[in-house]
Amino acid sequence: MKRKSITILIALFSLCCFYTASGAIDSKDVLSYQKPNLQKQVDSILKVTDNKEYDLAIEMASSLINEAEKRNENGFLFHGYNLLSITYDQLQDSVPAFDYAKKALHFAKLSKNDTLIAWGYNNLAASLSEYPETRDQALSYYKESLKIQRRLNDGEFLDAALNIAELYREEENYTMMYPYLKEAQKSYDGDYFYYNDPLVYLNILWGDYYKGLDFPDRALVYYNKAYDLTEEKKMDYLALDFYSKFADFLTTYGKPKQALEVYKRYIFYFKNKEQVKSHETFQLAQAHMEAEEFRRARNDAELKQQILDQDLQRKKTQSVLLGSIIGLMVLFLAYLFYSERLRLGLIKNLKLNNRHLKKAKDRAEKSERSKTKFFSTLSHEMRTPLYGVTGIISILEKKDAFAEYKDEIGSLKFSADHLLDIINDLLDISKLEDDNFELINKPFNVKLLVEELVGSFQQNSLKNSNCKIICDVDSSMPNYVVGDSRRISQILLNILGNAVKFTPKGIIAIRLHSKLLSSGKYKIQFEIEDNGIGIPKEKHESIFDEFSQLDDLQSDNKGTGLGLPIVRKLLNKMGSDIELKSEPGQGSIFSFTIEFAEATLLQVIGKREAKKSEGDLELTNLKDLRILIVDDNKINRLVTRRVLENQNAIIFEAQNGEEALERTRKHHYDMIMMDINMPGMNGYETTKAIRVFDKSTPIIALTAAEASYVKQKVKESGMNDVITKPYNLKKFSDVIAKEIKGRNQITG
Repeated sequence: MKRKSITILIALFSLCCFYTASGAIDSKDVLSYQKPNLQKQVDSILKVTDNKEYDLAIEMASSLINEAEKRNENGFLFHGYNLLSITYDQLQDSVPAFDYAKKALHFAKLSKNDTLIAWGYNNLAASLSEYPETRDQALSYYKESLKIQRRLNDGEFLDAALNIAELYREEENYTMMYPYLKEAQKSYDGDYFYYNDPLVYLNILWGDYYKGLDFPDRALVYYNKAYDLTEEKKMDYLALDFYSKFADFLTTYGKPKQALEVYKRYIFYFKNKEQVKSHETFQLAQAHMEAEEFRRARNDAELKQQILDQDLQRKKTQSVLLGSIIGLMVLFLAYLFYSERLRLGLIKNLKLNNRHLKKAKDRAEKSERSKTKFFSTLSHEMRTPLYGVTGIISILEKKDAFAEYKDEIGSLKFSADHLLDIINDLLDISKLEDDNFELINKPFNVKLLVEELVGSFQQNSLKNSNCKIICDVDSSMPNYVVGDSRRISQILLNILGNAVKFTPKGIIAIRLHSKLLSSGKYKIQFEIEDNGIGIPKEKHESIFDEFSQLDDLQSDNKGTGLGLPIVRKLLNKMGSDIELKSEPGQGSIFSFTIEFAEATLLQVIGKREAKKSEGDLELTNLKDLRILIVDDNKINRLVTRRVLENQNAIIFEAQNGEEALERTRKHHYDMIMMDINMPGMNGYETTKAIRVFDKSTPIIALTAAEASYVKQKVKESGMNDVITKPYNLKKFSDVIAKEIKGRNQITG
């Protein structure tokens, strides 16, 4: 089937329907008796075109265009050029057919009549659809036409849908062909036609569709419908295109008798066509000659008109140019005025926004300072009484008289230690949000660190538990790496503690894998796996939020909700992050990866020497040493006194800074233990006053505040070191031993 001939015939029939249907031209456009005359010209052109009187059709279309131009009737200009395009297409002269189709679309758009615009796109697409290189453009125009027809929803047949289906049939794209066939069929079923051609085409295309999908029986049903209607209406122009293909189909699918009948009808129509062929050939030749003459005449007229238009345009340009320049100058001045006002407005808004931002920044900084101060105060206020509690517990533990209360004292010590852990967690969260937070990187043995940590965990946290921890470290692990071993331990302890809480009984595995990178660093992956109750997927992120609790999990060991947030913040400081894989009932796997540089031999030797030096610092030489304890809290003085008296030191006390200053003026002391927060003269002020006349006596600060918050002020005031309450006895002893050793070296 020749696609262009189908499209042209449907276009002709559509034009007929357009002018026979009521309201084809908007009633607002019918302003005089002249418009019906133009409509009659269109009807006449359609008739002579249908009779193949192409020379007369071209002449009449030219007359219609001239008349429509005089009256500025864009709608009839569309019809004139559209009919010229159809006529030249029938003459098989594609170049003028395409040119006139473009002009027709141009005037359809000027008319603002959606029906005409849809036809314009459809007919322009028909001029392009025969050639593979322009088929995509044709498809685009068909779809534009269909879009407009859908919007109109006027019950007319969607010929653009039929044409699109035809294009996809040519490409054997039956998937894309189907919806457009369906849409065309639906529009035909809802329309009333004075002609049957679209139905024949629809049936032929349905047959082609099912033939392409290899459903010959269905295809035959539609081909038979098309054949019967063609015979009934004596549509010889369709028979010559369709019957040959239909006969081949029947022969291929085993219906030779019917194929012979169809072929005979094809021969009949073919002979009739041959009889009129010579007459048509003469008509076509004559029409070609007249068409060329018409085209030349029209080109001459258009050229003259263009010369006149150009002359008029030059005059208009000269008269408009000055006005344009003046107008541009006015616009430019207005633009400068507007820009200046806009600039001033923007500057004003910018200043206002900057003030708002500064206020917001000040509020945020004030809030951060308040938060830091709050944590510092909280630390001091909670650590101070806790120092007394833990100190008294330590004293009672060593008293034989309290041996029968060993379990009760142990429980009390556990509770105090737990409370201390909570305080430390709160302070860690605060410190990790500080930009001044620093990691202390030193050489350490990863394998040894993990093994000692697991051993300590099993002795303490798992003593009354049904859990077991296993450790698996890569053999390729380097002996020593450089990193913050204290923070690595803190991370692992928090994750292990979390695993123990939610693993009533079972196995917790800690695995370490290492990989040497091209940079020379080692990428070490830490993985902690448990077979506990697991964590729901929707909680995988929220458990890393501060103070988050897994309320829906059955556990009596819920903590502060700070352990895992601290883990994530620490890992972020190390350039890493925590990963979690877990499902309820399937246990959990926490993992993270950190890059470490391998420690050099000099770094390892330096670490060992420092450790050896620390090991030599033992409290074996406090005997008869005079130590002054300065603290306003009686219980704190008692605890510190008992610890030092156990090392045979001679202890003196001062309740405040003024008393300490008076004592140090009158007496010599080997060491002073100075509380920082005291009424009246605080520890800093007292130390500065003492340093005026005593530069050498070691002064050690005792504070319940976090050491990092007071470290700088301790140094500036002249103190030698700082111990945080409640203190670790080992650290307490090490600091005192270090200062005593340094003093002995100076005096010795």
